[in-house]
Amino acid sequence: MNRISILVTVLLVLTLSCVALAQEDEETGDILEITLSGGMAIPMSGLADWQTGFDLEDQPEIVDRAPNNGWDIGIDVGYFINPKLIVGLNFTYTAFGIDTDVDLDHRHRLFSPALYGKYYFEGETNLVPYVKASVGLENAKFSTFVENPGGRRFREISYDPTLFYAAALGLFYYTADYSGVFIEADYKMASAESTESVYLDDTYLFGENIAVLQINFGVRLLVGSGD
Repeated sequence: MNRISILVTVLLVLTLSCVALAQEDEETGDILEITLSGGMAIPMSGLADWQTGFDLEDQPEIVDRAPNNGWDIGIDVGYFINPKLIVGLNFTYTAFGIDTDVDLDHRHRLFSPALYGKYYFEGETNLVPYVKASVGLENAKFSTFVENPGGRRFREISYDPTLFYAAALGLFYYTADYSGVFIEADYKMASAESTESVYLDDTYLFGENIAVLQINFGVRLLVGSGD
C-alpha cells in the first residue's frame, strides 16, 4: 500500500501542477494527440515471483509460473487543454512469457484501460521532455492451475479488475511539424493481492500485487484545427 500511496501522491502533485501551469498558457491550434507505442514490460515486486494454483510439493515446476519479461503495445488519444497540457484515454495490452519447464502455449496477460494527464516541457528545440500520470483498471488474465472436470489443468482465467496508478517520464522528438517519435519509461502499480477469479465454482486468489516497469518507443501524431 505504501507504493500505491506514493503513486497517488505523485498523480495529485502532477495534476495540480499541470492545472496551475495551464492557467498561464495561451490557447493552441492543436486539438488532439494520437500516439502508438510498444516495447518491453518487466514484472516487478511480488509479480516477479507469482505462483499459481495448488500447493504441489512434488511438482514445483507446475506451481512456479512466474512471468518472464514480456512486451506491450498501447494507444493514447489525448485532448489539448493548452499547448503543453493534455488529458486523454489510454489502452495498453501486455503479454508475459512464463518461467516454467512445462511446455504449454500459454501467456500471462494484462488489459489496461486508463485516463492520463501529460505535460510537455516545450522549449526552443525539437527535443521535448515530458511527464505523464495515469489511473485505470488492471485486468489480469493469467495462466492458472485449476480444477477441471477432466482433471487438473492449466487455463488462462480472468481475475477481477483492480485499480492501478502509473507515473512516467518521456522524451519526444519532432521529426515534422505535426509528428515525431518518443521513448518513455513507465512504472505502474495495482493492489491485486486480494483479487479473485471464479472458475467452475472454485475461487482462485491472485495473491500478489501487480507492479510493471515498461520501456516503450512510439510515434506521435498531432491533429490541429488549422488555425
